[in-house]
Formats: sequence, C-alpha cells, structure tokens
Amino acid sequence: MDGEPTAEGHTGRTEHTTFCRLCSPLCGLVVEVEHDRVVGVKGDPGHPVTAGFTCTKGRHLGDLHHRADRLLQPLRAGEPTVYESAVAEIAGRLTDVIAEHGPDSVALFVGTQSYTASLTHSFMNAWFRAIGSTSLYSTMTIDQSAKWVADGRIGTWEAGPQRFDESDVWVLVGTNPLVSMQGGALTGFPIHDGSRRLRDAKRRGLRLLVIDPRRTEVAAQADIHLQLVPGTDPILLGSLVHVILRDTLEDREFCDRWVDGLDELRVAVGGLTPDVAASVCGVEADDIVAAAHLFACARRGMARSGTGPDMGPSSNVAEHMVQVLNVICGRFPRAGDLQLGTAVLDDRRPGRAQVIGPRRTWETGPTNATGWGPIYGQYPSGSLADEILDGGDRRIRALVVAGGNPMAAFPEPARIEAALRSLDLLVTIDPYPSETAAIADYVIAPTLSLERPDHTRGYEHLYSEPFAQWTDAVLPKPPGTVEDWEFFHDLASAMGLPLRIGSNSYEPGEEKPASADLLAVSARRARIPYADVQRHPSGITPDGLEPVRVAEPASDAAERFVVMAPDVAAELAAALEDTPASGTSPLRLVVRRAKGSINSVATGSMTNPCRVHPADVERLGLVDGDPITVSTDHGAIDTTVAIDSSLRPGVATMTHCIDPNPSHLLSLTQRRQSINAMPWITAVPIDVTSRAPLAPTWK
Repeated sequence: MDGEPTAEGHTGRTEHTTFCRLCSPLCGLVVEVEHDRVVGVKGDPGHPVTAGFTCTKGRHLGDLHHRADRLLQPLRAGEPTVYESAVAEIAGRLTDVIAEHGPDSVALFVGTQSYTASLTHSFMNAWFRAIGSTSLYSTMTIDQSAKWVADGRIGTWEAGPQRFDESDVWVLVGTNPLVSMQGGALTGFPIHDGSRRLRDAKRRGLRLLVIDPRRTEVAAQADIHLQLVPGTDPILLGSLVHVILRDTLEDREFCDRWVDGLDELRVAVGGLTPDVAASVCGVEADDIVAAAHLFACARRGMARSGTGPDMGPSSNVAEHMVQVLNVICGRFPRAGDLQLGTAVLDDRRPGRAQVIGPRRTWETGPTNATGWGPIYGQYPSGSLADEILDGGDRRIRALVVAGGNPMAAFPEPARIEAALRSLDLLVTIDPYPSETAAIADYVIAPTLSLERPDHTRGYEHLYSEPFAQWTDAVLPKPPGTVEDWEFFHDLASAMGLPLRIGSNSYEPGEEKPASADLLAVSARRARIPYADVQRHPSGITPDGLEPVRVAEPASDAAERFVVMAPDVAAELAAALEDTPASGTSPLRLVVRRAKGSINSVATGSMTNPCRVHPADVERLGLVDGDPITVSTDHGAIDTTVAIDSSLRPGVATMTHCIDPNPSHLLSLTQRRQSINAMPWITAVPIDVTSRAPLAPTWK
C-alpha cells in the first residue's frame, strides 16, 4: 500500500494518495478505503500540478472498481474458466492459425484504455512483434487518423509544435479540451487545470479563436468563435489561408527556407474568398477576415484540432488545411526554444529545428488484403471488417482486442458484429461484459487502476512542466484478474516466444517479473533518482532540471513541407462542390464529449438525448423531453429531444458510445475517406420524428 495510511477511529478506514488513470491528466487523488472497498475519492490538495482538482469521472473511480457486473475471472464462451487454462487454449489456437494461414491472419486492435497502464504497451507490442504480424489497428484510425494523413502529405517539424504557455494566439478546431482534457501534441492545450491556465493566458494577452458548430465550454471563452455549418471545415479553413496569402501575411522567410507548393496552394484556395466561405459555412465574411488576421499577425501560436474536423465528410483535407495554417505562418519552435513536453522519468533527445518531409507510407508500404496501406505502421480501422469478411485467402482469422470495444466504437455495429462472429478466434481484455466481450471466445479479466502500481513516465510528453509521480496499489488485486501486460507476457510464454523490450529479454518458462521491478526498469533513464519520486506520494516537480530545448538544424537539412499536392487540391475542390450552401442542409448530427465518460468507459447511468437548437425543436413541433426517433439511411435509434441553445440552428448533437448509441445511424463504407478508410461520423444528415411514448404496463 502507498505510504502510511491514516486510520480514522475504529472504522478501519484508510486514506491513500494516488493518481487517476482514466485519461491523460492523471489527476492526483486521495482515495478512502474501508474493508478493501473505495468509500470516497477526492482530489489531492497536495498534488503540485492538479492541486485538488478531479473531474466527475475520477470521483466515481470506486464505482468502476466495484460495479456489480465487473468480470473477476476469465470467460470462455461466456462461462467462467481458469486463467491458466484460458491462456494455454488461446496460445494453442493462435499457434494453429499462424501455422496454417500466416502471421498476418492474426490482428491486434488497440483501444484507448490500453494506454492507462504504463507496462501494457511494451509487452503488448513485444508480443505482436514476436508473432510476426503486421495486422495492427487502433482507435486512432477510427477518429483522428486524418492527422497522420496530413503529416504524411505535408511533412512534420522535428522539434514538434509551439507551446500554449508561450503563445499570443491559439486556434482550436472542433475540440473542447475543457471537457475532453485532450492536450499535448493533439491540441496543444494544457491538460492540467485547463480552465485556470486559459484564464491566466488570456490575462497575459493570449487571443483564442474557436471553430465549432456548438458554443462549447471553450468556445464561450473565445475572442472569435466561428460557429460554422458542420462539415464545412475545409472551406472555412481554406478561406483563412486565402486571406493570409491575399494580404501577404504569411511568414515569407520561413516559407522560402522550408516550404514547397506555395504557388499551388494559392491556386487551390483562390476561389475560397470570404464571401464564398460565408455562404457555405454560415459565418460572416468580416469574421473570417478578422480571424485570419488575428492568427497570422500574432508572434507565436498554433492552430490545432480534435475529432471534429477529423470525423467529417472531408476529414483528410480539413485536417490538411489546419496544418497548412501553421506551416505558412511558420508556427514552429526554433533553435533554443523550449520543446513541448517534459522529461523526468525518461530522458529526451532534443528535436532539431527542421522539416521531416512527407512520408506517404500508404503508397509505398505493403497493403492489407483489401488494398489499404499502412499509416504510421497501422492499417485503417475502417477496413477491419472488410479484412475479416472480404479478405479472401489473406483474411484476418483471429483478433485480440486490448482495452477497446469495437462493437460500441465503430459505425455500423451490425457489420462489425457479423465480422467478429465470423472469426476463428476473438479474444478481448475487458473488465466488464461489454458488447464486444459478449460475443468473444475468451475474455480476460484485468485489474483496474487502483489495483496495480504505476508511474507517470508514459504521459510526460503531454506535460507543461516537469512532473513525476509513482503510486503503489491502493486495493488488493482480485483473484482471477491479471494486469494487461501479464496476459501478453503469459501468452508469449505459452506460445514459446521470447519477448524483446529494449535491451531486456523475457524468455518462455522464466519466472515472471514483478510489476514494481518492471516499472523501475522502465524508469532507468530517469533524470532524477527514481527513489526520490517514490518518496513523494503526491508527486514531485523537481528543481534544477535543464529544460529540453530545440536543437539547431543540421547543416545539410534539405527536406521541406509540401503544402499543396495534386491529390489534396482535388479533395479541396470536391469538398467545395459537395457542400450545400448555408441554410439548405438538413439537420446534421455532430459528436460531443461528455464529462462523465471517456469513449465507452465510465458512462454509469448517463442518458444520451438528442440535443437540438430551440428553433429546430419548435420547427419540428416538439417540446423538451419528447420521445423521438433519429434516423438516417443506415439505421434508427429512439431517444428524447433536449433543447440546447449552444448549438447553431440546423445542428443536433449526441455522445458516441453511450446508449442509445449513434453508431447505429452510421455506415462503415459510405463516403469513407481515401487513404485512411475513415468513416463519416460527424456532420451526418439526420431525420428527427416524434414517436409515441411507451404505454405504461399495469400489474
């Protein structure tokens, strides 16, 4: 247990200092335990970074551990089984599949919750390398892979993005980090205490521009909020680029040194005048001009995005235009600047102030059975069902799911279910009887966060200042459960496969190491003694560490950004042609984050109404709370209507992965993007009709 728990009278209650592991901030917690059950959770006031803050998800962490339906031992075909037997049987079946059909017939799907334990990815990836498969899929390629596509077509800056805390302007496109707490390399927004840090930044002069069809919590703080028609992101962003180039606001020195394709970019955005964009996007032309000048005339600051533009009908070119804004304005750290992220439990090589040119790996790497190429070593998750159902002799025959729930997260659950049921073997690691677990051949029951030791090394790249924390387990490990990493270690051993992780080797039959020892090994390059971190239960912000600063470019650095290639120009033109003028579109459904959930986790007793602007509720002849049916060409769900004045007229919003799940309204294949097979998930046209409430049942 952590430190010296404090007893309170004769009740046997103890308090333990630890940190949350539901999402990336890892907020400090004080957990009150009685008879091996959590009876209270509050923020840790002694935490140097979060200072007593925790969200509603963190405060209900105990509920997740003690849910009545939690799985506390493995299942085989839905029935309890012994862990060792399950591992042996899974190993045997996987070995047979690989022997008959090759290693690529075994796929791995990596879900969000696999990131919440420091040791999982090392052993999971080592097992995957050991079996020799390339069939890797993850949640990244079902929500934000447009970022990877844009990187591959434009290029990247080796030293990473600029820092929010040093910027004069910040642009957030389709993201609400005050609720999602997504920051670091994704949005650049501080992941700790975002509300206070945003207030502090605005007091020192930062200007905030938000592009979002809803007046979100962060949009309410914006100096300019462009409340656009959903799905028109590439047109609005292209118009911002048009104004910057028209008014010669680009960073000419940076572009001359590092940028190709500027003339092609001028041509591609030439028709996206503010008046044209205003008619399409439903915003004022003067506001577009003001926003372009606000961004381009600042000294420092970036445009960053979330899932909003990356899930829409033209997501790849939308994300491309987000990144083009940064490139043409030279918004990257230079030599001597602080790099984003920190290093305490790990070391970090400074990035150089230079471009890593485009890497179109999907054009040069091997394709999967249905013709999709890899992006950052992964195949598109939008093609996973095709690979199982339509892959012919090369089809995927076995799937291991780590920390995910594809049945809830993917569009078109019926097709996903058909694919998963057709597998020779489906294995999932899941603490609950989720939709995916319900049809799996084997379910491995994992420990939850308070039942294992951990540290913060894996999240240092997201932090704004140096910080590190270690925690011991707060609750005992339930019999029948294992840590996620243990399953991959034990599976490899049962398959006779050695695991290689860095310079360490784990051989079949050898004694399994302890988690505490592995955590120490993973922190072997720590910049302060690991024991010092362990002596500070609330974490430590060490003094005297030299900050990581950007290095000079190499003398022969020659790679350049490519801001407009022919395929991107064609996508931008198609987006304009395909987008109806503002005011002519049907009601469009967009995604939204909820404070009480992270994807399909921590949903509790949450409801999921369809939220609609008051004018649309009146137009539809409804009142708040009316039962409705929401439908598309692909399906229908029943829910209730809720009035939401934060939306622009013509927009509806629901939260994904929560019942009634909007995934039933979506298609895996219609209008999915080229390159990354990204389905159309947001800005989807819907019909909303009234339905009669269910008649009461009298007994």
